[in-house]
Amino acid sequence: MHMWKLKRRNFLQGLSLTTAGVMISGKGWALNRLEPIQNTLASEYPYRGWEDLYRNEWDWDHVGHAAHCINCMGNCAWNVYVKDGLVIREEQIAKYPQVNPNVPDANPRGCQKGAIHSTAMYEADRLRYPLKRAGERGEGKWQRISWDQATEEIADKVIDIFVKYGPGKLKTHQGSGNQTMVRHSGPSRFASLVGGIQLDGFTVVGDLNTGAHLAYGNPLESFTSDAWFDADYIMLGMINPNATRIPDAHYIWEAKYNGARITSTAPDYNPSSIHTDLWMPIEQGSDPFLAMSFVNVIIEEKLYQPAFMKEQTDLPMLVRTDNGKLLRESDLVDGGSDEVFYHWDLNTNQAVMAKGSMGSDNKDLKLGNVDPALEGEFEVNGIDVTTVFEQVKKEAAKYPPEKTRKQTGLHADVVRNEARHLAKAKKAIIMLGYITSSYSNCLYIGWGYALALALTGHGGRTGGLDTSWVVWNHPKWTELSTFDGKKSARYEPGGLGEVLRGDMMSGIRRHFDNKKLKERVGFDVDEMEAMMQESIDKGWMPYYGEIKGMISIADNTFRRNKLAEHYRDEHLRQASELYVNVNVRMDSTAEWADYILPAASHYEAWDLRTQGYHRFCNVFTESVPPVGESKPDWDIMALLTKKIQERAIARGIGPIPDGEVTRDLHTIHDDYTMNGKLNTALDATRYIVDNSPEFGGVTLEEAAEKGFIVMNEHAGLNQPLQKDQPYNPFTAQTDGKKPYETLTGRITFYCDHPRFVQLKSTVPTARLYAGPEASNYPLHFYSPHARWGIHSNWRSNKYLLRLQRGEPNIYINPQLAEQRGIKDGDRVKLFNSNGEFFAQAKFYPSIPVNSIMMEHGWEPHQYIHRKPMNNSHVTLLQPLELVGGWGHLQFIYAKWNANQVIHESSYDIALATADEISDPRAV
Repeated sequence: MHMWKLKRRNFLQGLSLTTAGVMISGKGWALNRLEPIQNTLASEYPYRGWEDLYRNEWDWDHVGHAAHCINCMGNCAWNVYVKDGLVIREEQIAKYPQVNPNVPDANPRGCQKGAIHSTAMYEADRLRYPLKRAGERGEGKWQRISWDQATEEIADKVIDIFVKYGPGKLKTHQGSGNQTMVRHSGPSRFASLVGGIQLDGFTVVGDLNTGAHLAYGNPLESFTSDAWFDADYIMLGMINPNATRIPDAHYIWEAKYNGARITSTAPDYNPSSIHTDLWMPIEQGSDPFLAMSFVNVIIEEKLYQPAFMKEQTDLPMLVRTDNGKLLRESDLVDGGSDEVFYHWDLNTNQAVMAKGSMGSDNKDLKLGNVDPALEGEFEVNGIDVTTVFEQVKKEAAKYPPEKTRKQTGLHADVVRNEARHLAKAKKAIIMLGYITSSYSNCLYIGWGYALALALTGHGGRTGGLDTSWVVWNHPKWTELSTFDGKKSARYEPGGLGEVLRGDMMSGIRRHFDNKKLKERVGFDVDEMEAMMQESIDKGWMPYYGEIKGMISIADNTFRRNKLAEHYRDEHLRQASELYVNVNVRMDSTAEWADYILPAASHYEAWDLRTQGYHRFCNVFTESVPPVGESKPDWDIMALLTKKIQERAIARGIGPIPDGEVTRDLHTIHDDYTMNGKLNTALDATRYIVDNSPEFGGVTLEEAAEKGFIVMNEHAGLNQPLQKDQPYNPFTAQTDGKKPYETLTGRITFYCDHPRFVQLKSTVPTARLYAGPEASNYPLHFYSPHARWGIHSNWRSNKYLLRLQRGEPNIYINPQLAEQRGIKDGDRVKLFNSNGEFFAQAKFYPSIPVNSIMMEHGWEPHQYIHRKPMNNSHVTLLQPLELVGGWGHLQFIYAKWNANQVIHESSYDIALATADEISDPRAV
């Protein structure tokens, strides 16, 4: 309304000026008829004031900088144009320097979600003031209160929880909306100081590539997107970069222009598949069978590269034939290490200790004069042994392409041809999207493809597994987030914590048939639950039990979790003492809070962001003051810690023991702010920039002027980030011979952990996901990332809604629709044993006839009867992802723990009746 008034006033002023000019000139008739004008720029032109209306429409007072980073790997720098204190538009900065003259630059980075942020930040769901619940939870009745009242009441309740229950009963989880450095650091630092429960941000949403961690010891070491450019083979494995990696996808198609072969494996003919050299319409969730078929062909046709296998992998490691265990020093020497291993040296014809393992004193992979055997049987001190490669060969022999066609639906000739293309490529990359991790067989997918790549010598500069994430080295960010490591939050596995605390087991049991599930995935619900408990009992995975209070930051947990309403009710029952939501907008989780604290958006706070596919740190410059009384997350936590400290002192609450540390509520604000040095988001931003070697000494003022920082060599976490080269993962290992962060120090393809033995998974193999075959419902369900939102963010934006059907819709094959009497645009009901939801049917001929696809991220209030798909969605946990006590397989935040998977559910579908749609009591 404010902007409209300005425009209307300008229009009236312009109209007055032009009318006066016309009358003064004595040419009033010129408004009514045409008259030739010889010089249009001269003063005799009848009227000119109207031109300023258009000029002024696009002028501005100043330009700020920001990005849009809500669980998005784009991380694109934008100019933010401000007029009269309001953001009027944004556009890409498009000034990133070219790293290498032979590689296209990164400009212009951006997408349609970023282009509408200036409208999204002013929409009706934006939170502007602190609110206190005035009715029952979820009733929608609120009282506007002051920051002082809000923080004091919350502080007292936090102290009450500490006094009544001790530390460890406050869940302080923050979600994917807090991926910028300062926005993330504030709540994380607070969680470290109070010992709050912080779930793994990857596995709560099912985004962790556990197969990559099993193989490489680090699932977050990957390619920058410009490193795709010189690849000559790229396989898009369940990833749709044209829709979900918009700023980076051009590098794939530029590689194709250079002659690279681009292929796609996806159940549907998606916007990326249509541009590839080959679309392989793989049956949903059968990817491990394709990976193992590749391995089968590579081994059968001897397309592998022995030199790479011997140096970089554990394939030459010796395995005992009596018990299937890796041969360890402890098998041969009293008091020997369990973390030292052997290979058979062909030069000396004896077993030799392998350098580089976790227990080895020699930390490099150089073979020297040793030539490890890949095949054969040997005897070491009376113990019969063979090699890991021999074990891999036996397993791979089970999966010839002719046999796996039953699972994958792909012709054997197609599979064989692709395996050959992969093997002969100079640089081959298999890109796995986050949707990979949404299946219970995620581990097998990543592990199998890693094996195919390693066999063919693809690692470092010659390619490898792209896991959709690059983590840079930011010690000062880590220091702020973790209180310099002196105190810690209670980090917890995401999938395990959500399933147990949300009481999801009841829904899991309703949905799956135990016998069918065991045949399908290798374990049933009872066995899964027993293995979950074993992981807790043996200390492999931490779980901190019931909570009494919850502070949720930028996490739409009640929308995204499976069995959503049941999960929510269980969480609110436990968090009976306190539920605080820190948020930018009134989403489906904020609706249920006791207190809502309004957070600043990306254009309203100082911040930094690097995580993404490039080397640039984008700078957020607080282009406009926060809307209403909203505040940056760092400032909110500063206010809250100040009030907790004041109230703790006033109530005589001193240090509270918490295991080996104490929780000092009477000094918590001093600790949080470094004794007043870091009171605001600007203070924290400046601290990180001034003290981070990876930023090369640039000042905040210089960075803010440009809008981004080009990071230097110190940004590389595994190896230096070269200033003139794209970043390829694991070159420190392939070039520098540094061991991998794995038990054997090598890419790992053998795991003799008892649970891997139990589930017959000591080497890469193939398993299916649950799907309809494990239940009583006939249709597969597939839920890719949305093009018109980032999860639920921007889902209700008016501009993005105009680019689609504007309401929740499912994609259905016309053949299935005809069978069920469904027409395009009809309202349909999808249902299973856990519930139902309604959506509009949209015909999609390329989807399998037995599948339903629905892009996720719709808010419950956008569904009929507010029934979202997540109400009836169930999850599973992969027991192998919960093992510990085996080298690099132990609980590691953001690296190793179980995903909450989202694609195990199945449904049936029917045309919705008028009564079901209109009657809110419909069941």
